[in-house]
Amino acid sequence: MATAQSAAAGDGAFLSLRGLRKVYTDFVAVENLHLDVPKGELIALLGPSGCGKTTTLRMIAGLASATAGHVMVGGRDITSAPPYDRDMGVVFQSYALFPHMTVAKNIAFGLQMRKVPRAEIDRRVAEAISLVRLNGMEERRPRELSGGQQQRVALARALVIRPSILLFDEPLSNLDAKLRDEMRTEIRDIQQRLGITAVFVTHDQSEALAMCDKVAVLNAGRLEQFGSPIELYEHPANPFVASFVGRVNRLPGTAAGTTVKVGAHDVILPKPMTGAVEVMVRPHRIALGGPSDTAPGANRVTGTISQVAYAGDLVQYGIDVGGTRWFVEQQTTAARPPEVPGTPVSLSWRVEDTLAFPAQG
Repeated sequence: MATAQSAAAGDGAFLSLRGLRKVYTDFVAVENLHLDVPKGELIALLGPSGCGKTTTLRMIAGLASATAGHVMVGGRDITSAPPYDRDMGVVFQSYALFPHMTVAKNIAFGLQMRKVPRAEIDRRVAEAISLVRLNGMEERRPRELSGGQQQRVALARALVIRPSILLFDEPLSNLDAKLRDEMRTEIRDIQQRLGITAVFVTHDQSEALAMCDKVAVLNAGRLEQFGSPIELYEHPANPFVASFVGRVNRLPGTAAGTTVKVGAHDVILPKPMTGAVEVMVRPHRIALGGPSDTAPGANRVTGTISQVAYAGDLVQYGIDVGGTRWFVEQQTTAARPPEVPGTPVSLSWRVEDTLAFPAQG
């Protein structure tokens, strides 16, 4: 049984998860999860499929029971409270709109279930429709709306009940890339204007970094790291976080002090290490130059371009460095066409941009 101390919310936290655990028969979906979310912040639960992020969200919402641990909101333990007594709004991946109801009636449904007076329902529905920019669409049904419009209805329905916490379960995964970018900006803007505490589940690292105050990276049911987007990207706690939050070149090497041997090249590390290590360098932090160019104060290796992919705003290069494939990304310019395969090049990057971790296994 959890002690009072283990169940207590973290200092300054509005939503706290204390030792949260979920087991399905012989499968551990979430293991000993501790998380503190200050009031008014938007956090992401980020990780690959099966990492436990949606299970965690469902335990917060009361849609799944916790095997162990506590869910605290404003100092109140709601672990055993039913969903309707948790004061939370949920926006689902599938939108979950009633197809036979109009936009206005979908939004009003939660208020009607709470026995809110008719005049108050009409006023709050009108406010919610204006907030999500659906004016003039009140009498349309879901089949008459685009994916983005349906998502706005789902958001308005969650907001109209004025919840203390807003939960998002991969709400943008069904939208195209352009609409997804627009919706994430709108969601963030509304969340900040209302000052509402929110938890956003996603497997898209760019979405998590762009939208959220903090990001919890989960893997196999465990929390790998929790921090701001900058902290996770610039100072990952381990190789999993480094490779999941952004792209990296992963290179085996042997370290002795601040020097690590990577293939035939010596790479300088920001801090000393010893033994087998894994060196990581982000592709966009690497500069391409001529094979004889020098880069004082920086790490430098040489190789030959083997692959070129033009992606509009970026050119992505695959480069053979002594039999090892490296990847480099450069912004495109109209004045300079991409390099071509077979071109000898040098790769240079700041010592501070070199990540290194003890080799695993």
